Amino acid sequence: MKIIKDIKLKINEEEVLRYQGYSKNKVKNPSEVILQITREEIKKGYCLFEPKGIYSKVMIKSISSEGRINLENGLCLEINNSMLNLLKGTSCLAFGLSTIGNQLEEKVAELFAKNEYPKAMALDAVGTVASKFLSNYVKSLICQEAKEQNFQTTKYFSPGSCDWNINQQKKIFQIIPAGKIGVKLTESCMMIPKKSLSWVIGIGKEIIIPSKGDDSCKNCLAENCQFRKK
Repeated sequence: MKIIKDIKLKINEEEVLRYQGYSKNKVKNPSEVILQITREEIKKGYCLFEPKGIYSKVMIKSISSEGRINLENGLCLEINNSMLNLLKGTSCLAFGLSTIGNQLEEKVAELFAKNEYPKAMALDAVGTVASKFLSNYVKSLICQEAKEQNFQTTKYFSPGSCDWNINQQKKIFQIIPAGKIGVKLTESCMMIPKKSLSWVIGIGKEIIIPSKGDDSCKNCLAENCQFRKK
């Protein structure tokens, strides 16, 4: 198990605008007012981030054709057919979790309560971009570590996406001591703080379909998502 702290996040303005509904691929362009608000909230966001990440690797004992993965710690995962194909050739799974903390979402709630909707929406988008940047950073550490040991890695999978049952989130929280970075899981499998992300990555020397960078949108089945990258 590894815990990562003191991470410097980088916020891409274009991404923040995209999560507010503006992008190069859409007719709707941000006004000067929206641009100014977005830039101000990006600056505020840097003072509100509390980035932390954690990951743990667990050896695989067996994978059944029905999509049941038995792990060395006695736990098991239930996966779907698309995941089953992509995890062929894996010998171990890396379970990861990252969060930017709760200060930003508390500030967003405060802005909404004051009816400062443009600021609240911009800051919330900043939090989403920060959360994804942090998640990708921690995943890159896992992949780099595997590469140094002459292993390959698969694409990552998150409960609730790629048609993977959200209830499998509970298995991740059984493996990762999420409390060490201040994250809790509700009965409905929602993470607190909300700007937290979890995932699983396959590791092995004979992976059939190794990962090639960040294909999160290509890997997601929600083709009509307004935030989807083209």
